[in-house]
Amino acid sequence: MPRRTVDVVTVGPPPQDPYGPASHAWALAAALAAAGNDVQVLHLPGSDAAPTPEGVTAVTVEIPLKRPGGPVEPAEFTAAAGRHVRPTADLILRDPVGLGALGTLSRRRRKGPLVAGFARTVEIRAFDGEYLGRPGSSLVDRVDTWLDRRSVRHLERAALQEADRLFYEDPAVAKSLGDEYGVAGRKLVSLPPAVAGLPPLPTREASRRDLRIPPDVPVVVAPAAEEAPEPAGLDRVLEAFRRIRPFFPGVRLVVAGAPAPSDPGVISLPDRHAETFADALASADVAVFARRSPGFDLGIVLAARASLPPVVLPDAHLPVDPAGGVRVAPSDDPGDLASVLAELLADPATQKEVGRAAAKFATAFLPERVVDGLTSALSPKAS
Repeated sequence: MPRRTVDVVTVGPPPQDPYGPASHAWALAAALAAAGNDVQVLHLPGSDAAPTPEGVTAVTVEIPLKRPGGPVEPAEFTAAAGRHVRPTADLILRDPVGLGALGTLSRRRRKGPLVAGFARTVEIRAFDGEYLGRPGSSLVDRVDTWLDRRSVRHLERAALQEADRLFYEDPAVAKSLGDEYGVAGRKLVSLPPAVAGLPPLPTREASRRDLRIPPDVPVVVAPAAEEAPEPAGLDRVLEAFRRIRPFFPGVRLVVAGAPAPSDPGVISLPDRHAETFADALASADVAVFARRSPGFDLGIVLAARASLPPVVLPDAHLPVDPAGGVRVAPSDDPGDLASVLAELLADPATQKEVGRAAAKFATAFLPERVVDGLTSALSPKAS
Protein backbone atom coordinates (compact mmCIF):
# COMPACT_ATOMS: atom_id res chain seq x y z
CA MET A 1 0.00 0.00 0.00
CA PRO A 2 1.18 3.61 -0.35
CA ARG A 3 3.23 4.85 2.58
CA ARG A 4 0.95 6.33 5.20
CA THR A 5 1.35 8.28 8.40
CA VAL A 6 -0.54 6.18 10.95
CA ASP A 7 -1.40 7.01 14.56
CA VAL A 8 -2.54 4.07 16.68
CA VAL A 9 -4.43 4.72 19.91
CA THR A 10 -4.40 1.91 22.47
CA VAL A 11 -4.66 1.24 26.18
CA GLY A 12 -1.07 0.51 27.20
CA PRO A 13 2.58 0.08 26.27
CA PRO A 14 3.82 -2.98 24.38
CA PRO A 15 3.05 -5.84 26.78
CA GLN A 16 5.34 -8.60 28.00
CA ASP A 17 2.21 -10.72 28.44
CA PRO A 18 0.97 -12.03 25.06
CA TYR A 19 -2.57 -11.69 26.42
CA GLY A 20 -2.10 -8.02 27.35
CA PRO A 21 -5.08 -5.84 26.32
CA ALA A 22 -2.89 -3.79 23.97
CA SER A 23 -1.27 -6.80 22.29
CA HIS A 24 -3.35 -6.72 19.09
CA ALA A 25 -2.75 -2.99 18.59
CA TRP A 26 1.02 -3.30 18.98
CA ALA A 27 1.15 -6.32 16.67
CA LEU A 28 -0.67 -4.29 14.04
CA ALA A 29 1.56 -1.25 14.60
CA ALA A 30 4.70 -3.35 14.16
CA ALA A 31 3.36 -4.86 10.92
CA LEU A 32 2.37 -1.44 9.57
CA ALA A 33 5.87 -0.12 10.31
CA ALA A 34 7.47 -3.16 8.70
CA ALA A 35 5.42 -2.40 5.57
CA GLY A 36 7.07 1.04 5.35
CA ASN A 37 4.52 3.24 7.09
CA ASP A 38 5.32 6.03 9.55
CA VAL A 39 3.69 4.68 12.73
CA GLN A 40 3.16 6.35 16.10
CA VAL A 41 1.37 4.66 19.00
CA LEU A 42 -0.39 6.80 21.62
CA HIS A 43 -0.91 4.85 24.83
CA LEU A 44 -1.56 5.06 28.54
CA PRO A 45 1.38 4.51 30.88
CA GLY A 46 1.94 1.00 32.17
CA SER A 47 4.46 -1.23 33.88
CA ASP A 48 6.40 -4.30 32.71
CA ALA A 49 6.53 -3.07 29.13
CA ALA A 50 8.26 -4.91 26.31
CA PRO A 51 10.60 -3.06 23.94
CA THR A 52 8.94 -0.82 21.36
CA PRO A 53 8.83 -2.57 17.96
CA GLU A 54 11.36 -1.42 15.39
CA GLY A 55 10.16 1.51 13.31
CA VAL A 56 7.38 2.46 15.75
CA THR A 57 7.37 5.64 17.84
CA ALA A 58 5.74 5.24 21.25
CA VAL A 59 4.13 8.25 22.95
CA THR A 60 2.90 7.90 26.52
CA VAL A 61 -0.22 10.00 27.13
CA GLU A 62 -0.49 11.06 30.77
CA ILE A 63 -3.94 12.10 31.94
CA PRO A 64 -5.26 13.54 35.21
CA LEU A 65 -8.03 11.15 36.19
CA LYS A 66 -11.17 12.79 37.50
CA ARG A 67 -12.75 9.47 38.51
CA PRO A 68 -10.05 6.77 38.65
CA GLY A 69 -11.59 3.42 37.79
CA GLY A 70 -14.90 5.00 36.78
CA PRO A 71 -16.76 3.64 33.76
CA VAL A 72 -16.15 6.78 31.69
CA GLU A 73 -12.42 6.97 32.46
CA PRO A 74 -11.45 5.68 28.96
CA ALA A 75 -13.04 8.77 27.42
CA GLU A 76 -10.57 10.98 29.31
CA PHE A 77 -7.71 9.13 27.65
CA THR A 78 -9.40 9.41 24.25
CA ALA A 79 -9.67 13.17 24.55
CA ALA A 80 -6.03 13.47 25.64
CA ALA A 81 -4.84 11.16 22.86
CA GLY A 82 -6.74 13.23 20.32
CA ARG A 83 -4.61 16.23 21.24
CA HIS A 84 -1.45 14.21 20.43
CA VAL A 85 -2.57 12.99 17.01
CA ARG A 86 -0.19 14.32 14.37
CA PRO A 87 -1.60 16.93 11.97
CA THR A 88 -0.02 14.94 9.15
CA ALA A 89 -1.75 11.66 10.07
CA ASP A 90 -3.47 9.91 7.16
CA LEU A 91 -5.00 7.18 9.31
CA ILE A 92 -5.96 6.81 12.96
CA LEU A 93 -6.54 3.32 14.36
CA ARG A 94 -8.28 2.93 17.71
CA ASP A 95 -7.89 -0.47 19.35
CA PRO A 96 -10.24 -0.89 21.04
CA VAL A 97 -12.61 1.74 19.71
CA GLY A 98 -13.60 2.53 23.31
CA LEU A 99 -15.42 5.64 24.50
CA GLY A 100 -15.44 9.25 23.36
CA ALA A 101 -14.37 11.07 20.23
CA LEU A 102 -10.79 12.00 19.39
CA GLY A 103 -11.98 15.30 17.98
CA THR A 104 -10.85 14.75 14.39
CA LEU A 105 -14.21 15.39 12.69
CA SER A 106 -13.36 18.94 11.70
CA ARG A 107 -10.08 17.81 10.15
CA ARG A 108 -11.83 15.01 8.30
CA ARG A 109 -14.16 17.52 6.68
CA ARG A 110 -10.99 19.10 5.31
CA LYS A 111 -9.80 15.75 3.99
CA GLY A 112 -8.14 14.90 7.29
CA PRO A 113 -7.30 11.38 8.49
CA LEU A 114 -9.44 8.32 8.13
CA VAL A 115 -10.49 6.92 11.49
CA ALA A 116 -10.95 3.20 12.06
CA GLY A 117 -11.79 1.38 15.27
CA PHE A 118 -11.63 -2.21 16.42
CA ALA A 119 -14.86 -3.20 18.14
CA ARG A 120 -13.74 -5.91 20.55
CA THR A 121 -16.88 -5.56 22.66
CA VAL A 122 -19.94 -3.31 23.06
CA GLU A 123 -19.24 -1.07 26.02
CA ILE A 124 -22.86 -0.44 26.98
CA ARG A 125 -23.50 -4.20 27.12
CA ALA A 126 -20.37 -4.68 29.24
CA PHE A 127 -21.54 -1.89 31.55
CA ASP A 128 -24.95 -3.49 31.97
CA GLY A 129 -23.37 -6.82 32.79
CA GLU A 130 -21.13 -5.31 35.44
CA TYR A 131 -23.18 -2.56 37.04
CA LEU A 132 -26.90 -3.14 36.61
CA GLY A 133 -28.85 -5.32 38.97
CA ARG A 134 -26.35 -5.20 41.81
CA PRO A 135 -28.08 -6.37 44.98
CA GLY A 136 -28.54 -4.00 47.87
CA SER A 137 -27.87 -0.77 45.98
CA SER A 138 -29.13 2.40 47.61
CA LEU A 139 -31.20 4.99 45.77
CA VAL A 140 -28.14 7.22 45.44
CA ASP A 141 -26.14 4.32 43.98
CA ARG A 142 -28.90 3.53 41.50
CA VAL A 143 -29.08 7.15 40.36
CA ASP A 144 -25.29 7.27 39.95
CA THR A 145 -25.42 4.05 37.94
CA TRP A 146 -28.14 5.47 35.71
CA LEU A 147 -26.10 8.63 35.10
CA ASP A 148 -22.99 6.59 34.36
CA ARG A 149 -24.91 4.38 31.95
CA ARG A 150 -26.21 7.42 30.10
CA SER A 151 -22.66 8.78 29.84
CA VAL A 152 -21.26 5.47 28.59
CA ARG A 153 -23.93 5.27 25.94
CA HIS A 154 -23.34 8.85 24.81
CA LEU A 155 -19.56 8.41 24.69
CA GLU A 156 -19.69 5.10 22.89
CA ARG A 157 -22.02 6.57 20.29
CA ALA A 158 -19.55 9.46 19.79
CA ALA A 159 -16.67 7.02 19.22
CA LEU A 160 -18.65 4.95 16.75
CA GLN A 161 -19.89 7.96 14.81
CA GLU A 162 -16.38 9.36 14.44
CA ALA A 163 -15.07 6.15 12.87
CA ASP A 164 -15.12 5.66 9.09
CA ARG A 165 -14.71 1.90 9.50
CA LEU A 166 -15.36 -0.46 12.39
CA PHE A 167 -13.58 -3.79 12.40
CA TYR A 168 -15.01 -6.71 14.34
CA GLU A 169 -13.95 -10.30 15.01
CA ASP A 170 -17.22 -11.50 16.56
CA PRO A 171 -20.44 -11.32 14.49
CA ALA A 172 -22.41 -10.94 17.74
CA VAL A 173 -20.59 -7.66 18.40
CA ALA A 174 -21.44 -6.39 14.92
CA LYS A 175 -25.10 -7.26 15.45
CA SER A 176 -25.14 -5.54 18.84
CA LEU A 177 -23.67 -2.36 17.34
CA GLY A 178 -26.49 -2.34 14.83
CA ASP A 179 -29.14 -3.05 17.45
CA GLU A 180 -27.87 -0.57 20.05
CA TYR A 181 -26.66 2.28 17.86
CA GLY A 182 -27.96 1.66 14.37
CA VAL A 183 -24.45 1.30 12.94
CA ALA A 184 -24.82 0.68 9.20
CA GLY A 185 -23.61 -2.63 7.82
CA ARG A 186 -21.45 -0.90 5.19
CA LYS A 187 -19.36 0.58 8.01
CA LEU A 188 -18.64 -2.82 9.61
CA VAL A 189 -15.85 -5.07 8.35
CA SER A 190 -14.96 -8.52 9.63
CA LEU A 191 -11.22 -8.77 10.34
CA PRO A 192 -9.30 -11.30 12.45
CA PRO A 193 -7.19 -9.84 15.25
CA ALA A 194 -3.46 -9.49 14.67
CA VAL A 195 -1.61 -11.92 16.92
CA ALA A 196 2.08 -11.20 17.46
CA GLY A 197 4.52 -14.06 17.34
CA LEU A 198 6.18 -15.45 20.45
CA PRO A 199 9.97 -15.53 20.79
CA PRO A 200 11.47 -18.46 18.87
CA LEU A 201 10.33 -21.65 20.55
CA PRO A 202 13.08 -23.84 22.01
CA THR A 203 13.34 -27.40 20.77
CA ARG A 204 11.04 -29.97 22.34
CA GLU A 205 14.07 -31.63 23.94
CA ALA A 206 15.42 -28.38 25.39
CA SER A 207 12.03 -27.33 26.75
CA ARG A 208 11.42 -30.69 28.41
CA ARG A 209 14.90 -30.67 29.86
CA ASP A 210 14.28 -27.21 31.38
CA LEU A 211 10.92 -28.33 32.81
CA ARG A 212 12.27 -31.71 33.96
CA ILE A 213 9.84 -33.66 31.83
CA PRO A 214 10.93 -37.06 30.51
CA PRO A 215 11.28 -37.05 26.71
CA ASP A 216 8.90 -39.99 26.15
CA VAL A 217 5.76 -39.01 28.10
CA PRO A 218 2.68 -37.19 26.74
CA VAL A 219 2.29 -33.53 27.70
CA VAL A 220 -0.79 -31.29 27.74
CA VAL A 221 -0.29 -27.52 27.94
CA ALA A 222 -2.90 -25.11 29.29
CA PRO A 223 -2.09 -21.47 28.44
CA ALA A 224 -4.15 -19.30 30.81
CA ALA A 225 -5.91 -16.34 29.25
CA GLU A 226 -6.02 -14.68 32.68
CA GLU A 227 -3.85 -14.82 35.76
CA ALA A 228 -6.80 -15.71 38.00
CA PRO A 229 -7.40 -19.49 37.78
CA GLU A 230 -11.21 -19.36 38.00
CA PRO A 231 -11.96 -17.20 34.92
CA ALA A 232 -9.18 -19.03 33.07
CA GLY A 233 -11.14 -22.25 33.65
CA LEU A 234 -8.21 -24.09 35.21
CA ASP A 235 -10.51 -26.07 37.51
CA ARG A 236 -12.07 -27.65 34.42
CA VAL A 237 -8.65 -28.38 32.93
CA LEU A 238 -7.34 -29.90 36.16
CA GLU A 239 -10.37 -32.14 36.54
CA ALA A 240 -10.07 -33.32 32.93
CA PHE A 241 -6.37 -34.01 33.50
CA ARG A 242 -7.07 -36.04 36.63
CA ARG A 243 -9.44 -38.21 34.61
CA ILE A 244 -6.91 -39.05 31.91
CA ARG A 245 -3.90 -39.65 34.19
CA PRO A 246 -4.68 -43.33 34.90
CA PHE A 247 -4.63 -44.10 31.16
CA PHE A 248 -1.38 -42.32 30.23
CA PRO A 249 1.55 -43.23 32.48
CA GLY A 250 3.76 -40.25 33.24
CA VAL A 251 1.50 -37.71 31.52
CA ARG A 252 2.17 -34.09 32.46
CA LEU A 253 0.02 -30.95 32.49
CA VAL A 254 1.93 -27.66 32.04
CA VAL A 255 -0.09 -24.64 33.19
CA ALA A 256 1.35 -21.42 31.75
CA GLY A 257 0.45 -17.94 32.97
CA ALA A 258 -1.42 -18.80 36.18
CA PRO A 259 -0.73 -20.58 39.47
CA ALA A 260 -1.81 -24.21 39.66
CA PRO A 261 -2.07 -26.61 42.60
CA SER A 262 0.72 -29.10 43.23
CA ASP A 263 -1.23 -32.08 41.90
CA PRO A 264 0.69 -35.14 40.69
CA GLY A 265 1.91 -34.52 37.14
CA VAL A 266 1.06 -30.78 37.16
CA ILE A 267 3.77 -28.21 36.39
CA SER A 268 2.94 -24.58 37.19
CA LEU A 269 4.57 -21.73 35.28
CA PRO A 270 2.73 -18.67 36.66
CA ASP A 271 4.94 -16.06 34.96
CA ARG A 272 3.07 -14.32 32.13
CA HIS A 273 5.98 -13.29 29.91
CA ALA A 274 6.06 -14.43 26.31
CA GLU A 275 9.14 -16.60 26.92
CA THR A 276 7.20 -18.65 29.49
CA PHE A 277 4.38 -19.37 27.06
CA ALA A 278 6.90 -20.27 24.35
CA ASP A 279 8.70 -22.72 26.62
CA ALA A 280 5.43 -24.34 27.71
CA LEU A 281 4.13 -24.75 24.15
CA ALA A 282 7.41 -26.23 22.95
CA SER A 283 7.16 -29.04 25.50
CA ALA A 284 3.63 -30.17 24.62
CA ASP A 285 1.71 -32.57 22.39
CA VAL A 286 -1.76 -31.02 22.84
CA ALA A 287 -3.07 -27.64 24.08
CA VAL A 288 -6.31 -27.13 26.02
CA PHE A 289 -8.39 -23.96 26.54
CA ALA A 290 -11.34 -23.74 28.94
CA ARG A 291 -11.76 -20.06 29.82
CA ARG A 292 -15.07 -18.91 31.28
CA SER A 293 -15.03 -15.34 29.99
CA PRO A 294 -16.44 -14.93 26.49
CA GLY A 295 -14.37 -13.82 23.55
CA PHE A 296 -11.39 -14.78 21.46
CA ASP A 297 -8.50 -16.62 23.12
CA LEU A 298 -5.30 -15.73 21.24
CA GLY A 299 -3.54 -18.65 22.92
CA ILE A 300 -5.38 -20.91 20.48
CA VAL A 301 -3.48 -19.20 17.67
CA LEU A 302 -0.15 -19.43 19.51
CA ALA A 303 -0.66 -23.17 20.04
CA ALA A 304 -1.75 -23.63 16.42
CA ARG A 305 1.42 -21.88 15.19
CA ALA A 306 3.39 -24.48 17.15
CA SER A 307 1.43 -27.18 15.28
CA LEU A 308 -0.26 -28.27 18.51
CA PRO A 309 -3.88 -29.47 18.25
CA PRO A 310 -5.96 -26.98 20.31
CA VAL A 311 -8.84 -28.48 22.33
CA VAL A 312 -11.55 -25.92 23.10
CA LEU A 313 -15.03 -25.66 24.59
CA PRO A 314 -18.17 -25.23 22.46
CA ASP A 315 -18.46 -21.51 23.29
CA ALA A 316 -14.90 -20.71 22.18
CA HIS A 317 -14.99 -17.90 19.63
CA LEU A 318 -12.96 -18.53 16.48
CA PRO A 319 -12.94 -15.53 14.10
CA VAL A 320 -12.15 -17.72 11.08
CA ASP A 321 -13.07 -21.29 10.14
CA PRO A 322 -10.39 -23.58 11.64
CA ALA A 323 -10.97 -26.13 8.85
CA GLY A 324 -10.16 -29.11 11.04
CA GLY A 325 -7.38 -27.37 12.96
CA VAL A 326 -9.24 -27.28 16.29
CA ARG A 327 -10.95 -30.01 18.30
CA VAL A 328 -14.14 -28.93 20.07
CA ALA A 329 -15.39 -30.74 23.19
CA PRO A 330 -19.12 -31.61 23.14
CA SER A 331 -19.74 -29.54 26.30
CA ASP A 332 -17.92 -27.68 29.04
CA ASP A 333 -18.11 -30.74 31.29
CA PRO A 334 -14.61 -31.90 32.33
CA GLY A 335 -15.53 -35.43 31.33
CA ASP A 336 -16.12 -34.37 27.73
CA LEU A 337 -12.90 -32.36 27.77
CA ALA A 338 -11.04 -35.41 29.08
CA SER A 339 -12.47 -37.61 26.32
CA VAL A 340 -11.18 -35.32 23.55
CA LEU A 341 -7.76 -35.02 25.20
CA ALA A 342 -7.53 -38.79 25.58
CA GLU A 343 -8.43 -39.38 21.93
CA LEU A 344 -5.65 -37.09 20.75
CA LEU A 345 -3.00 -38.34 23.18
CA ALA A 346 -3.75 -41.93 22.19
CA ASP A 347 -3.39 -41.24 18.47
CA PRO A 348 -0.14 -39.51 17.43
CA ALA A 349 -1.14 -39.66 13.74
CA THR A 350 -4.31 -37.65 14.42
CA GLN A 351 -2.28 -35.27 16.56
CA LYS A 352 -0.05 -34.49 13.60
CA GLU A 353 -2.97 -34.20 11.17
CA VAL A 354 -4.85 -31.74 13.37
CA GLY A 355 -1.58 -29.92 14.13
CA ARG A 356 -0.91 -29.36 10.42
CA ALA A 357 -4.44 -28.00 9.91
CA ALA A 358 -4.00 -25.80 12.99
CA ALA A 359 -0.81 -24.26 11.62
CA LYS A 360 -2.63 -23.42 8.40
CA PHE A 361 -5.56 -21.91 10.33
CA ALA A 362 -3.17 -19.72 12.34
CA THR A 363 -1.87 -17.92 9.24
CA ALA A 364 -5.06 -15.81 9.13
CA PHE A 365 -3.88 -14.03 12.29
CA LEU A 366 -0.43 -13.08 11.05
CA PRO A 367 -0.14 -9.30 11.55
CA GLU A 368 0.98 -8.78 7.94
CA ARG A 369 -2.10 -10.64 6.69
CA VAL A 370 -4.32 -8.50 8.90
CA VAL A 371 -2.65 -5.36 7.53
CA ASP A 372 -3.55 -6.54 4.02
CA GLY A 373 -7.19 -6.89 5.05
CA LEU A 374 -7.14 -3.52 6.74
CA THR A 375 -5.68 -1.87 3.65
CA SER A 376 -8.34 -3.38 1.40
CA ALA A 377 -11.14 -2.25 3.71
CA LEU A 378 -9.82 1.31 3.80
CA SER A 379 -9.17 1.68 0.10
CA PRO A 380 -11.31 4.20 -1.85
CA LYS A 381 -12.95 1.31 -3.72
CA ALA A 382 -14.26 -0.07 -0.41
CA SER A 383 -15.99 3.19 0.54
